[in-house]
Amino acid sequence: MSNACMPLYGSLFILITSFAYASDAQNKVINVALQDRAVLVKSNVEELGYRVGDIAHQTVEVITPKGYRLDETSIPAIGKGAANIELRHADWKQTDFGNKTRHLVTLQWQVFRVMQEARYYALRPLHLQFKQKKRAIAIDIQPAQVLVSSVLPSQMNKETMALRADIKPKLRNISIYVAMLWLSSFTFLLTLLYFIWHFDWFHLRVSKAQPFRRAYRDIKRLSKANSAEIANTFKAMGILRNAFDASAEFTLTIERLSLLYQHCAWLLPKQQDIERFYLVSELAFFAGEQPKLSLIQLKKLSHQLMRLESI
Repeated sequence: MSNACMPLYGSLFILITSFAYASDAQNKVINVALQDRAVLVKSNVEELGYRVGDIAHQTVEVITPKGYRLDETSIPAIGKGAANIELRHADWKQTDFGNKTRHLVTLQWQVFRVMQEARYYALRPLHLQFKQKKRAIAIDIQPAQVLVSSVLPSQMNKETMALRADIKPKLRNISIYVAMLWLSSFTFLLTLLYFIWHFDWFHLRVSKAQPFRRAYRDIKRLSKANSAEIANTFKAMGILRNAFDASAEFTLTIERLSLLYQHCAWLLPKQQDIERFYLVSELAFFAGEQPKLSLIQLKKLSHQLMRLESI
């Protein structure tokens, strides 16, 4: 009898073990499903007190298992529709705590159009998705509603019909800009005065103590003339030698240039150019040679001497 019941007992044991394994597998599936869904969803928005142009702030808080991140593509497009209320800005952040993650999504909805009467307007529904590798959690949030008043007054009386005063613009502190403007103007004037002096634009009155400035003007005038260049070159060399004589207060030759440097020490930086000029000019005037300095070079030398003279 006992031997006959052994196969029955074995079959019963296998059946009970199968049921237990199936029950454990089902519990694991349920636990995975519970782990892969949001624990808490909250949506908050102020419903009252809106007019055309106002912005309604909606805050959505979602708590998911740790590691999930918001899929940015699941947020509604900004300003893509033609509804009365459109999404203007969206911001989100997440914070991990324990084995969960808190997601805070902030949406700004702006009222663009209203009817002639106060009424509720629905925001767009939200279909948010949170992903972690190949897993995803989808959350559907019903659209919230906000009460928007009409652009027309609800009562037609003197108070509602009277025009409101214009909003005065906010005064800005422009003292720093005024100071920068004055500083820039002063710098510009100084720069302009320097260029006027440097290039002798206005031909200001020249004192007798500035013979090189007069010489520069005369040579510049010769450079603009259409007469023969060689003749003008001889004239320019004579003008420049007269300027040297006026600065030294006596007639100079190449042998007496040391007296020039004693009397006008400020000419020492151009000593080499001055000696070359005197050598070329004396060969041209007294030996009959062609001048080896062009009119442009004489003009440049007179300008450099004028600058030294003005320092």
